[in-house]
Amino acid sequence: MGILNSNDYKRGYDDGYNDALKGKDPNYIKAGASLKFAIHGDKAFDTYVEGYKEGYRIGSRDRVRNS
Repeated sequence: MGILNSNDYKRGYDDGYNDALKGKDPNYIKAGASLKFAIHGDKAFDTYVEGYKEGYRIGSRDRVRNS
């Protein structure tokens, strides 16, 4: 997905998944570290958070399974 597409779900998912695997608390601060956010604002933020939550949920599950 290019920069002109406002969907930032995948980046959010990846960040959430990796944070959960590392045992970190949820943190959406990285949502603002994107040109998509600068260009598309709330739409990019909303898709990032949606992806982050799902990635964090799956990462938490995988972390428990692998311990």
